Amino acid sequence: MNPIKLAAGAKGQSALLNRIGMITKRYGLTPAKMQRALDQFVKTLRQFDCGATFPATAATVERHPAVLEKYQTQDIEFAVHGYTHVDYSQLAPEEQLTHLHRAREVFAAAGITAVGFRSPYLRQSNHLYAAIEAEGFSYVSNQPILWNVLDIDGLTPTGQAGYQRAIDFYAPWEASKRLSLPQLYNQLVEIPVSLPDDEILIDRLGGNTDSITKTWQSILSQAHQQGELFTLQLHPERIARCADGLSAVLSEARTLRPSVWIARLDEIAAWWRARAAATVEITSSGEGKWHVAVDGPRGATVLARQVQIDTSTTPWADGYRQVNGTTFNVRSPLQPCIGISPGATPELASFLRQQGYIVETGVENRRYSYYFDRAEFAAEQERTLLAQIEETDFPLVRLSRWPNGARSALSITGDIDALTLWDYGLRLFGK
Repeated sequence: MNPIKLAAGAKGQSALLNRIGMITKRYGLTPAKMQRALDQFVKTLRQFDCGATFPATAATVERHPAVLEKYQTQDIEFAVHGYTHVDYSQLAPEEQLTHLHRAREVFAAAGITAVGFRSPYLRQSNHLYAAIEAEGFSYVSNQPILWNVLDIDGLTPTGQAGYQRAIDFYAPWEASKRLSLPQLYNQLVEIPVSLPDDEILIDRLGGNTDSITKTWQSILSQAHQQGELFTLQLHPERIARCADGLSAVLSEARTLRPSVWIARLDEIAAWWRARAAATVEITSSGEGKWHVAVDGPRGATVLARQVQIDTSTTPWADGYRQVNGTTFNVRSPLQPCIGISPGATPELASFLRQQGYIVETGVENRRYSYYFDRAEFAAEQERTLLAQIEETDFPLVRLSRWPNGARSALSITGDIDALTLWDYGLRLFGK
């Protein structure tokens, strides 16, 4: 699709014209304006001792290879945001591979090791994911997820129209129905990105600092309560309008208990993969005694409820206690894990293990605290299944989703589509 038509479809013609006016204020003939924006972004992050992930278009990196170099030593990860800013779902498979391969070459030439990919416009397709996997990327962050945090009825008619156009264009998951969590997709980790983002809040809704802060804090609160991930999207070009909101969110995240793990996307992908591969053995010692042995990545946290434990624990949340060890014994009338039948769909076991549950296949349904026999399991059933487990208080030992006792996670991201006005102009022509 023509990049100009795609942008017009995403924003609307009048909004696109307004966007062009904004671009002249945010970008200059040289990278100086964007460098100041990046410096302000990094300075804000440094106040809270955290990093961020900036997906960058490779063509922009190719034109300005030295601009991004210094940020690699400042806890900034650069992911690939396409070779050019086009709709990758519309390219033929061989074109997708060519673009991705060229992008990795450009990043490597600039001294950047890129393990992640985010599509322009968050576009996705099965062929694209196959190409991303074939090119050796570790993760992809293309799936938008919408949090119900805005008073849509309170928006102006123009704001409502702009918001609805964005939702129609992105077709996001709804956070009330789907989990805002990474998930394994063949050899990739898919990491969702949260909406509303800075583009919706500022360019479409004209939000001010207070409204931006309130929106992001509401998402953070929901994600923390549910133990999920808030992938905050803030393009560096808008940092001047959003710095206070970003600071407020990071400040609140640092005070929440149990803690919020603030991490880059590459760190989240590596953790999710490693924790999902952890092994936990629960063996019977007779008379309601069970030996638990955990072999997992550094930071793996064991949680337990409604069992007696022979090692020290500390209160955590939701009736769980954090076990201070990875090898211990418990007393429980039932094996404190989840049993599934041999005929259950593999998707069920995969989902449960990715949540940190200890899963064992067996036929003795009365042996386990929970037992499921489902020949089919769809993503739309995930929240219902978790509620069935978490809203009861049967004995259970499990791994926390996040490292070092964290209850939820926060990742700061921001796409770099251009560094100069020239870059942005070329972007509109697919270059």
